[in-house]
This record gives sequence, structure tokens and C-alpha cells, in this order.
Amino acid sequence: MSRRPFAFTLVELLVVIAIIGVLIALLLPAVQAAREAARRTSCSNKLRQLGIATHNYHDTSNSLPSYNYGPDTRDPNEWGMAKYSTFVALLPFIEMSALAEQFQEQDRDPSNPWHKVEICDAFMSMSGPNPILNASMPALVCPSDPGLNLKSRDIDYVDGEASGDGHHAASTSYMISSGDTAFIYDGHTGRGPFVSKEWRGLESITDGTSNTIMMSEHRISDNNSRSVLDTNVYSSNMSGGDWFIACLSEEGPGREYYPGVSIDRQIGRNWASASSMATSFSTIMPPNSPACTDLASPYGYYAGPTSYHPMGVLVLKCDASVIFVSDMVDTGDLTQPPPTDGPSPYGIWGETGSASGNEAKSL
Repeated sequence: MSRRPFAFTLVELLVVIAIIGVLIALLLPAVQAAREAARRTSCSNKLRQLGIATHNYHDTSNSLPSYNYGPDTRDPNEWGMAKYSTFVALLPFIEMSALAEQFQEQDRDPSNPWHKVEICDAFMSMSGPNPILNASMPALVCPSDPGLNLKSRDIDYVDGEASGDGHHAASTSYMISSGDTAFIYDGHTGRGPFVSKEWRGLESITDGTSNTIMMSEHRISDNNSRSVLDTNVYSSNMSGGDWFIACLSEEGPGREYYPGVSIDRQIGRNWASASSMATSFSTIMPPNSPACTDLASPYGYYAGPTSYHPMGVLVLKCDASVIFVSDMVDTGDLTQPPPTDGPSPYGIWGETGSASGNEAKSL
């Protein structure tokens, strides 16, 4: 008896390939979701370590670190953007004591030009790039953020054009909370746990450490970013009631790019600088919304946190716990101007941003 040799027909082969393709297509989102879950867990752990480092700083110094302090204390101009961010103060507590010592040596040496000149991108130093700012900072970058090795862009303004060597500083995707206002607004300091040029204790957080936001995330700006999440835009009607509403609207009134300045490339692009655009956020604009600034003041910068996590951001509270906050968090009445005292008008988002607004509420 003759036996027919076993073999796949072309149709059968194509059916098998199609089935395998469908299975891969079904499996791929699950794999990507699992990877993002792992990155998000790592991101959360890094935020928590920053919270623990802040508490260790407080145990050592009996105060929280300032947001804006450092190397230009002998500079008669006292450029606000020339000072160190909170992250510099935390270096010894995140196992970076050697780098902290480099900052101290740089500031102590009167012959070193870096003891008083700017470390941020807003002004160009004739001394060239600051070498201690260059190394990437994995502890300050969320694994979901692709900007780990992005450096600050070259900035020097001559007739509105950007040029020069800049500082080539490393980036950070973690930001300091200024509360429900900017760090400096109408002569008042920010309402978050950290204050510009001041060192306050945890006792100043009268709303409770478990009810107050300390830090969160922000996407590090791409080199040529013009996306809503990464771009800084402005509206000139800061005194009007529709300023924040206009900022939220992609095509809203009063919206345009900050003229002549590529602010979008500064967001998160210098971990050591106490520049609002580089290392801060406020709890007014909801998570993953545009970043806005007011031309009337160089400190009138308002941006909520952003992230690469779907539908929200990770937030560190002052008790060193980390939670996930939805993009749909209650922001109250965005027609109100930033407060200087009392309860926040910006819903539970603003209320948990203020450290002593007499609204002990928790997300």
C-alpha cells in the first residue's frame, strides 16, 4: 500500500502564521504593560528614597532643605536662578557624598569663578560648562522617562538668539512642589513644604505630613519638543480669571509659545538648578496638563506634574509615602488667582499642595 507523504499545504501554513501573528499581537500589549508596571514600581521606589533622604536631612539639620540656596551668596546681583535646588542638599543622603563635597569645594574656593556665577541655563557663564553638573543622575530620573542622558541645551541670549556653551547639566524627572502657587508670587513664597531661601522644619507643615505633597514627576523636555506636555506656553492676562483655563485649552485664547525663548527645552534639564522651570511644579494645573508662565514675572511659572505613566502621575507626600494621582483629580476653581494664605481654591489637588492652608485633607 502506498502512503501519502505528510506535508502542510500553503493554505495551512498561512493559517498557522496568521494564528501566531494574532497571538503575538495579543501578547505584546501585556508584555508592554508588564514592563511599564516594573518601571513604574522602580520610579515609585526612587521617589520614596528621596522622601526618606529628606527625612534623614531633617534628622541631621533639624529642618527641611531650602529650595533655592547656594553659590551666589557673594554675588551682589543675587540672581535667583543661580542657586542650588533641593536635590543638591540631598546628595549626602542618596549616597552621593563625593559629589556633595565637590559642590562645597566649588563654593568655598574664592578663586573659582563658579562660586558665584549661574548654574542654570537661563544665563550663560563665561567660564564654560560646569563639570560637576555633567554626569547623568539615574537616582533622579524615572525609568519610564527616556531623558536620562539628555543634557541642558546651550543658552546665551544675544539679540533674541540662543547660542554659547551653556552648562550641559544632567536632567531630572523628579520635581519639588511649590504648593498651590509658584515659588515666588506677588512678594510671597511658595506654599509647599520647601521654601525659597528658607529652612523650615516639619512642624511648619501644619496640615499634616500625610496630607501634603512633597515631590512628583515631570517629563524631561525633548531637544526639539513642541508637544503640549513638554512645552512652556504663556498667557499675558495673569490678572484675569481665565488664565489657567486658557492654559488648559490646546487652542485657547492667550496661548502662544514664550516669545524668543525655547523654554520647552529647559523643563527638567538641570537637576541642580533652583530654576522653577527646571526643578519645580505647582498643584494648580492638573497632572499631565500644559506648562504655563506669566511674562510679568520670571518666577510666575505654573506647571503641574507630568509622566509617561498612563492616566496620572506618582506623587511623594511629606510622610515619605508614594501614591498615584489621576489626571482627573479635583482642581476646584481654576478661575481664581494663586492664594497667598488660607485654604486653597484648587480643590483637593491644591489643598494637598499647601503645607499650612488649614485644610487637612488627603488624596
